[in-house]
Amino acid sequence: MLDGVRILAWGTRHAVRLGATLLERAGAQVTFGGAQAAQGYDVIVVSSDVSSADERSVIAELKASATHIVCDITATGPQNARVGMRGSDAQIQAISGLMDTTGFAHGEPVHIGVPFTEISAALYACAAIAAAVRVKRLRGIVQNIDVTLFGCAASALTTFLPTAFAQGTVGRVGNRHPACAPWNAYATRDGWILICTSTEEQWRKIKDVASAPQLDDPRFASLRERVAHVDELDALIETWTSTLTTSECSQVCEQIGVAAGPIVSVEELSKEPNFRMRHADAAMQIDTQGIDGDTYKRVSIFNTARLTDDACAAPCTDREAAPHAGPLAGIKVVEIGQYTTAPLVGKHLAALGAEVVKIEPPDGEVARSWTPGQAGTSYFFALNNTDKQTIALDLKQQADRAYLSTLLADADVLVENLRPGALAKLGFDRDALGKINPRLIYCSISGFGIASAYPARPAFDTVIQAMGGLMDLTRSAGEPVKLGASGADILGGQAALLAIVACLAGPARQDGTFVEISMQDVAAWCALFASGNPERQGIAVACIDGHVWLESDEHADAAALAAHAKQARCSVLTRASAVAALAKAGVSAVPVARVHELIEDGDFLADVLSVARDANGAFWPVLKVPYRLSRTPARVRAVPGAPTRTASPLFATLAV
Repeated sequence: MLDGVRILAWGTRHAVRLGATLLERAGAQVTFGGAQAAQGYDVIVVSSDVSSADERSVIAELKASATHIVCDITATGPQNARVGMRGSDAQIQAISGLMDTTGFAHGEPVHIGVPFTEISAALYACAAIAAAVRVKRLRGIVQNIDVTLFGCAASALTTFLPTAFAQGTVGRVGNRHPACAPWNAYATRDGWILICTSTEEQWRKIKDVASAPQLDDPRFASLRERVAHVDELDALIETWTSTLTTSECSQVCEQIGVAAGPIVSVEELSKEPNFRMRHADAAMQIDTQGIDGDTYKRVSIFNTARLTDDACAAPCTDREAAPHAGPLAGIKVVEIGQYTTAPLVGKHLAALGAEVVKIEPPDGEVARSWTPGQAGTSYFFALNNTDKQTIALDLKQQADRAYLSTLLADADVLVENLRPGALAKLGFDRDALGKINPRLIYCSISGFGIASAYPARPAFDTVIQAMGGLMDLTRSAGEPVKLGASGADILGGQAALLAIVACLAGPARQDGTFVEISMQDVAAWCALFASGNPERQGIAVACIDGHVWLESDEHADAAALAAHAKQARCSVLTRASAVAALAKAGVSAVPVARVHELIEDGDFLADVLSVARDANGAFWPVLKVPYRLSRTPARVRAVPGAPTRTASPLFATLAV
């Protein structure tokens, strides 16, 4: 991976500290220090927006020198209208719309209980660093990288932006999903259980075990109808779950293949069976010493191993690329993914220049048909699948499996987020993949990992948020609530992206690599970091046109902030007036943006939103990547059309 790469971490943001931990996990040699020690390092990671004027001057000189890869992680970036804003994680959650998606419809916007934008920025920054290291190794190009917390936050809104694109108003949905139902937290005899469905088959299974005649009502006959009548649907589902214990309901859902699970507190992670099995050392420390600032380091967010026990006869040779082509030009990727995690990985690999072939089922990925969209394809699918060639295969058919084998024989990477064991049942276990392509990087993303206490349990984002501690830390009036964004999916995909690009950044590969990502591992890593490194307090306060977020200094608590808000009479002011009034009182406040308001936000339009075309020439709103490589930039260009059966299985014939 990044063995031998020397990195200097020089910055005070959480993202710099977290990035250092991740880069060490990827094999780099990381040192914390200042500019005086800059010589002798390959990469320098900084956070210029929270640096002193003298430090910013030194950072500018380092960027101009072109002798180091300099990665600068800031709140809003060098060209943003808010340039210089020393924004905290919570403030970025607020101004990006991320905060307004979290919480219940009847309540206030909720601050996500982990520093989501800092964590996301750390993951994207490390992936971009690995890409830049690869470019330097292969082409001798040294470049700078800019990563923004604002861009990372906006990139996480793919579930909500489609409504905004269709000129709709985006609201908070609590523990529901805006496009799927049933999907919620339901009361049981002894607590709560998260149940998530996304397909008609999963709906039929829940309907059968619930045995409520009312569920056959025409109001629930289609996904669109179920979403439209979700209040009535959830009440009927809860009449069933309330007759069972949480454990009994989890077991029933596992038996029928529907994602479900309990809400686990961070302190109870050590007793959660899968976490304890996979992270015995961390569980023991939590039991004996509690959670401290470094407990999260005992949890690995990705695991790597040799693909097979058979060594390759010769190293893998990197394909030549033009000097200013994308960092992954010449890399060939096969993605077997759906919804968010694997598609997010494929999207970024494609933006970085790789040729990505996405394998879909014969009728196409389910998310294609979600609304809203255009020309029969959802905006959600478009946002997550830019720049891919899509092929429809029925992997239950021998001919199509043979076709996949031919694709894999010439691929560098396979990434999938199928249920653990599903690909092996089709004849593509690790040994088989090693025989097809001994140098393949095979990345498996799943809810609970390959080595798991729940080998047959499916998982969706909300279940992982519940079982990984994220919901315990994110509360509305004391009640656990999921991140509005698909946080576990997104962070799991980012972990996979980092691991894959780090593998590609290393010297010539001689053995194939297996990369395992457990989304629960990633969620628990985030939750443990947040628990051991608490943030400053803050509150959301209502105004006449929305909410503002007030943040404390080291001397103010939530009660003091509420008193300031009352004195400023925020409840009768607009957000802009409230921010100004609070500033006069020496209180830091920012408006809480609504997602649909981003479409008119100049920073969002300039720095985040872009436009791509599909094969028919139609325009689509898409998102830029939140990291900028100065000389080999990542590019988002095209939206795929319907999946096709190509005449040739060779990558050379595929247009990207």
